[in-house]
Amino acid sequence: MEQNKSIYVSASVSCMDLCHLEEAVNEVEASEVSFYHFDVVDGRFNQCFILGETTLQSMKKVSGLPIEAHLAVYEPERFIDSFAQAGADYIAVHYEAMKEPLQIFRRIREAGAKPVLAYRADTAPGDDFTALAAEAEWVLKLTVNPGFSGQKMQPQAVEHIRRMRKLLDDAGLDRRIEADGNINSSTIGKVVEAGAGILTGGTSGLFLKGRTATDCCMEMLRAARRACC
Repeated sequence: MEQNKSIYVSASVSCMDLCHLEEAVNEVEASEVSFYHFDVVDGRFNQCFILGETTLQSMKKVSGLPIEAHLAVYEPERFIDSFAQAGADYIAVHYEAMKEPLQIFRRIREAGAKPVLAYRADTAPGDDFTALAAEAEWVLKLTVNPGFSGQKMQPQAVEHIRRMRKLLDDAGLDRRIEADGNINSSTIGKVVEAGAGILTGGTSGLFLKGRTATDCCMEMLRAARRACC
């Protein structure tokens, strides 16, 4: 990703037209989207199943942007190699699902991807937050529960972003925070003002019926710029 941009937009793959994946990829890549957010839910971390490594492998063949595999799973170490081999450039693993986070991060790097530190909507940063964030590429903060579209943003998640941003700044850590869940022109101001620098667009923000991803992405970026000024 370009390092000189102030705000990035990622595209939630689970919200794309999976029956016409190549066309959906082409539409996204004509926009200002910076990378893909590829949700993987195991039916245990949340009560649904979403996407898998075979879909990622097929997508990688036609996409030109980086792909972040978001492993909303327990025992993420079981899935690291398969998703890295399928083409994930970044692998997000959950604080709540790891016993030895630094070992998991090392496994991700050894597999050829880069680690991202993820938190559920209801999980506040703990005493080990800055130490772990220092070893990750960025922090993924869910603002809704993983796996279901159409949810409303949880207010406490925005406050967690604010706390995370302060902890990172106080520690002198240049790490971005990705906000994921109900991210749209009405909510972007809240998360950007709190400290988010990556916005994951889904059904409420990036993929709106009757509009192109290019138009929606530009609207998201405009909303972010208004919050920054």
